[in-house]
Amino acid sequence: MLFIFFSQLTLAQCIVTNEQCAPVNEWEFSFAIGAGVLSNPLHGGNDIPLVFIPQISYYGEKIFLENNALGYTIHETNKFSLSAISLINRENAFFNRWHPSNVFVPVFTSGITESSPGFDSSIDPDPSTSKINLDEIANRKWALDAGIQANWFISNKNHLKIQLLHDVNNAYNGFNGKIEFNHRFTGFGMTNTRWQLTTGVNWLSRQQVDFYYGIGENDTKNTSAFYQGKSAINPYIRIHSNYQLNKDWRLAFSARVEFLGKTISNSPLVKDEVIESIFLGVVYDY
Repeated sequence: MLFIFFSQLTLAQCIVTNEQCAPVNEWEFSFAIGAGVLSNPLHGGNDIPLVFIPQISYYGEKIFLENNALGYTIHETNKFSLSAISLINRENAFFNRWHPSNVFVPVFTSGITESSPGFDSSIDPDPSTSKINLDEIANRKWALDAGIQANWFISNKNHLKIQLLHDVNNAYNGFNGKIEFNHRFTGFGMTNTRWQLTTGVNWLSRQQVDFYYGIGENDTKNTSAFYQGKSAINPYIRIHSNYQLNKDWRLAFSARVEFLGKTISNSPLVKDEVIESIFLGVVYDY
């Protein structure tokens, strides 16, 4: 989702000139104030205003905390780190306004029967008969994911991150993963300005897509609206910039677009094929 702050990464030894490094054994707090919005792709779902966005992080020698993510570094070198992490799954954020992913706007946030008689999920449902509103369905559980995260620090400016997670509270009983590449740069003739370009893909297993976006008997008696989700790949791209105003304050801009896989956007719950976010404001670091 929307990144207001540069991600702090888990290196044990911090080099001041390296933007991919976080100081050890120090708490870091920031908050952003400005104007922005995160779109909600669901029928009946309200777009989420971005006005005040906090961030909190702590990095010890092995343990680290970043907003709603808690991790432990298993192995690390100057170029690579492998960590065990846990975090709250972001999909429920579209169903619940006060989900942590809608408060912190993360670092970057699934039962239906095996088959539905009389309905082929490979065929796009008829919008006139299968549109389902958010307030018409059964509640979707929050999910706590845990798994492995690998960070490859290609250079001071380039970073590759790979995640593979599974829900540990048996909400959707499936996996999800991410591959993300970050490139930091300066330019455009603007002094005191840093840019970050991020591209990546989110992978959601069949179980997770079906849990959050599938439609079954618990949601509606209208059998024509039944929908069974399948695994999905959501590519995304984000641009972020910081202009340093003084020691404590900076001007921040961020825009992000995520393209939903067809097995998600074809759901009667979903009205949009993309999730968009944009924010402009000031950030105070202390």
